[in-house]
Amino acid sequence: MILYFKLSSKTCIHRRAIALASNACFYCSNYTRRHPRDYRVHTFASFLKPYAGSSIVPPLPVHHLLPKYERENRSLQSQEFSTDKNVQEKTQKLLPVLIPSSIPLSVLLSSTMIDSFRSLPESREVLDIIGGSLGSYNANALGEAGRIVKQAQTNVQRARDIFQTLPDLHAATHLLEASLLSHTGKYEEAIDAIIRYQHFSRNQDHVSLQFVKAKLLFHSGKFSHALSEYEDMLEFMEGEVERQMKRKQNQSKKDGSDTLPVINGAAALTGVGLTKFMVHNTSLSENDHIDNTTQREIVDAIQTATEMLLESRKDALGSAIHSGLALDLGLAAAISLTNFGVVNRLLSGKPNRAINCWKQGLEVLDQILHDSMNSATIIPKYKFQCMESLRARLYCNIACVLLQLDGRLQDRNEMPKIDEETLKEASEMAKKALEIYDGMLNFPNGASNEESVRADADNLSLNYTDDSKEWDQLLKENPNLLEEEDSVEAEEYDQTACPLWLDYHRAESARALGFVACCYYHAGAAVTAEGLFQSAMDASSSYPLGQCLKSGTNRIGLKGVSLSSPNLGLIARDVRLEYALLCDKWDKRKSDADNLRYGASRIEREGALMGFGGSVSGLISSLWLFSPLDFER
Repeated sequence: MILYFKLSSKTCIHRRAIALASNACFYCSNYTRRHPRDYRVHTFASFLKPYAGSSIVPPLPVHHLLPKYERENRSLQSQEFSTDKNVQEKTQKLLPVLIPSSIPLSVLLSSTMIDSFRSLPESREVLDIIGGSLGSYNANALGEAGRIVKQAQTNVQRARDIFQTLPDLHAATHLLEASLLSHTGKYEEAIDAIIRYQHFSRNQDHVSLQFVKAKLLFHSGKFSHALSEYEDMLEFMEGEVERQMKRKQNQSKKDGSDTLPVINGAAALTGVGLTKFMVHNTSLSENDHIDNTTQREIVDAIQTATEMLLESRKDALGSAIHSGLALDLGLAAAISLTNFGVVNRLLSGKPNRAINCWKQGLEVLDQILHDSMNSATIIPKYKFQCMESLRARLYCNIACVLLQLDGRLQDRNEMPKIDEETLKEASEMAKKALEIYDGMLNFPNGASNEESVRADADNLSLNYTDDSKEWDQLLKENPNLLEEEDSVEAEEYDQTACPLWLDYHRAESARALGFVACCYYHAGAAVTAEGLFQSAMDASSSYPLGQCLKSGTNRIGLKGVSLSSPNLGLIARDVRLEYALLCDKWDKRKSDADNLRYGASRIEREGALMGFGGSVSGLISSLWLFSPLDFER
């Protein structure tokens, strides 16, 4: 099925882009950087009816607030990863995990290369660190974190010397080094390592590496450079599509082996939109506004990417052999709707428009579950957990806007006024997000697939009430379905057991804890709110090899605020600023408020937000610059 995307301008110039969704192919013709605002979709995917939401609830009871991981001894969790060698090897087999700030370089390493690296003690230790495991390092040793990083860099060099006579492995050590450097926030050095890899490697994916370099530039705050990379990718795709279309004129219609995936085009368009937004957002003062032409260019790029993904997913669902593709397109569409809502909120200033985008994202996630039941497709465990984390971010975004915490918090000295109905809705959103994080962190492997699908089916619209019965019937007709899937998953990489996956979502859960704390503050329970803020502070400072904010310590600690994720850096900053607003209202707590604001400023000046400036909204923490490598496992 061919979908036509029509572009128009005041001069009546028409261009087209064709997406062959059944083969997941993306074609783009005559797209220019000078007229991104003209890139408009002509056909829309029809959105599903919103599912029946639950009634608005008041703030959570205190005994339901703290996730279990806040109450349990963390040493038990460490033992879990160190006692089972088989599980530990699988968690190190493939990297990275499916999270917004991941730098998916290791996907470019073959299984043979990974096995070779793990056979060498020096490179095996580097793989452990990249995967979030610090092994038996003593958390109380002075300067231990700095020593780990230096030793890891030395180990990479030793591995490179050992593999000198093996060109492919020798070149791959530069990718290993780039992953290590990005893990500690050294983005420019990571880019240099990628360039060295490109120089030595005989077989390389130029487009994938360019996606990675663009994301590293974005993380470092060099948005103009990142924008240039994404624009170059779009220009390259335009030329590639034109060559492919010429070749296809002389080939069989069935030949689609050299086509360009939809996700590639959507990822490049998303990159252009988000980086252009950040270029203007960080360069303007608080009272300045982005001009209308630039706003339209930004919105059109992300809107086009979103609609491409939704349309392509709709057509992929028509073929049973493309059920896995439909799942990836659905995930990418939910990510794109998250991004689209953030941009809409910060550009238009209209909260309802953003909330509608995020609710559409929730509908897409619900529909993925429903479609998987209808097609007897069991969602891989790590993708299901990715869906859950996306759902939690969407709930947090809605709560953030309702609580009016999406603006500049540094200049405030009190919480904004919230009416009772808005507070109830915000409380419900924050509660749902916190419950999701609690489930992911305490049950990282999740329930059985059958239980997971049943549980989520209960949350769908009343139109889907017969799904559970259909699922029961399906299991009766195919009694070995779950066993076969379990046997397949046993051989796959289980990302949800990876220490880094847990560490990321533990730090990210601080955002939901902070919003619940704000709800309690507005409800008059300031003491309960403070306890929640303290838990949020601990969670935001739990990332391995992170920024240590305690005075008198080194910049890098065994645990601290993430240096490799601006998303987590923004969350850690905002949790401290929100807590400071609470302290402002209490007598004799001004010094505490000042200390909290000082910690937030250190994250901006010295940590993961060094290139972002101080006026960036906390909503930016939910942005995801996805790339095709994110979906390759």
